[in-house]
Amino acid sequence: MLIKAKLDSLHDTGIDYHALLKQFDHLNHMNPDKFESTDLDMLIKAATSDLENYDKTRHEEFKKYEMMKEHERREYLKTLSEEKRKEEESKFEEMKKKHENHPKVNHPGSKDQLKEVWEEADGLDPNDFDPKTFFKLHDVNNDGFLDEQELEALFTKELEKVYDPKNEEDDMVEMEEERLRMREHVMNEVDSNKDRLVTLEEFLKATEKKEFLEPDSWETLDQQQFFTEEELKEYENLISLQENELKKKAGELQKQKEELQRQHDQLEAQKLEYHQVIQQMEQKKLQQELSPSVPGGESKFKPLI
Repeated sequence: MLIKAKLDSLHDTGIDYHALLKQFDHLNHMNPDKFESTDLDMLIKAATSDLENYDKTRHEEFKKYEMMKEHERREYLKTLSEEKRKEEESKFEEMKKKHENHPKVNHPGSKDQLKEVWEEADGLDPNDFDPKTFFKLHDVNNDGFLDEQELEALFTKELEKVYDPKNEEDDMVEMEEERLRMREHVMNEVDSNKDRLVTLEEFLKATEKKEFLEPDSWETLDQQQFFTEEELKEYENLISLQENELKKKAGELQKQKEELQRQHDQLEAQKLEYHQVIQQMEQKKLQQELSPSVPGGESKFKPLI
């Protein structure tokens, strides 16, 4: 649509395409008759910025999710007796330990991690591992890049070491946050031009680095703290304010409902009274028609002899 707008701006169609194009920061407005490399560069930068903001929002939403989980857990504990509370706390700690007890997670993007995918997912001999062949195998759409989805698919085997949907102690929301962190880490290490796409050249260059062969250990989410007590308290205060606001609105809506019900009942009573009056008038009229009489109370009809 934007490219068409640039081309149509040359013709007098009655639409101010120049004004339209100025709404989009990622196009070159000084050259409206062509879609050039500068337009593509600006488009990529704008899209990259949008995706970075999207990732940032996902991290923020995950943090809120974890704070809400902890808030609800603490609120639930308040409703229990001391004995039950101790049982729940003990169960909580046990679940944490079970979740943390998992095989070692390879550093995302390291040789060990990719070789594991090569062997277990691709079914190939680890001794024959070849980065170029690996890249082409996992460039699913054959466009010459590893995009974000193709990269994230490489981490499934690592994530399965930590998360199992059948286990009560494993949270699949946390698994997706872990996947996002892994992808961001690899992109930061490999994507040299920051276009959120990994070329074969970038990929092969990364395999020559020391970090590819001797990476640092990878810290999973269970080794990290998602929020501080201060942040949790601030979040709980926000929840409390929102709940109070909702209660206030609910009270106002209840009053409106009661007032509408009162008006409805009043209207129904008036309708009933009106129908009763109409019914009485119709009955009186019917009686008059069935018993016609002349002045003096005598019937104007006489029986036949």
